[in-house]
Amino acid sequence: MKNNYFLIMLVLLLLSSCQKQITKSDVLDTEQSKYSIRTIDTLINSKDYLILGHENAKIKIINIQERENFPDFRIVDQKNSILIIAKNLNNSKLEIFEKWNPKYNFNYYKSSVFKGKLAEPDFNSNPAAKRFITRINEECKKGINFAGKYTLVIWGCGTSCQNGVIVNRINGEIYDGYSSTLGSKFKKDSKLILFNSKLINEETKLIKFHNMVDLRIETWNGSKFVKESN
Repeated sequence: MKNNYFLIMLVLLLLSSCQKQITKSDVLDTEQSKYSIRTIDTLINSKDYLILGHENAKIKIINIQERENFPDFRIVDQKNSILIIAKNLNNSKLEIFEKWNPKYNFNYYKSSVFKGKLAEPDFNSNPAAKRFITRINEECKKGINFAGKYTLVIWGCGTSCQNGVIVNRINGEIYDGYSSTLGSKFKKDSKLILFNSKLINEETKLIKFHNMVDLRIETWNGSKFVKESN
């Protein structure tokens, strides 16, 4: 009986020791995590950009035409005509983001919503759309969802790829022209559409500086999408 008692006490002591070690390890991991977060500096925080890094390096955002004015800086990133240049960086990694500050929004391009009888899709107006006749008919049953008088119908065309058509619900005419990689945002009462909308972090409203595709703001003019400046 005594042997059993001592055996139980020994097991309890071992378990207690292991628990202390785990707790200590967790505290160390937490402290290290906090330290890592604290060492990331905000190098640039402007209206349009946020740049984070681990050093107080000199960072500038310039137009490519200004490059010769900064001979001591090296190019660390580029997008279209915008250059990110740095001095005293010592190969430290930067995190570069654009801020989502659109010039236009859905309310800027308001459309009154048609209240009359909705026309069925006219596949004679776009014979190629017959390949997706079931999808188009099913979505049109749900009514208008875009630009006041249209049903925008979308389907997948592979990994990170979406195509679609726009159906005029007054005369049934079907238009091509929808193509996206990372989704889109649109509204029933607006002719504006935001292509590749998943690039935007919904919480922070930040966009990584470099992506495979660009965020596009476009509007529907009645027969095609027209690009707007961001």
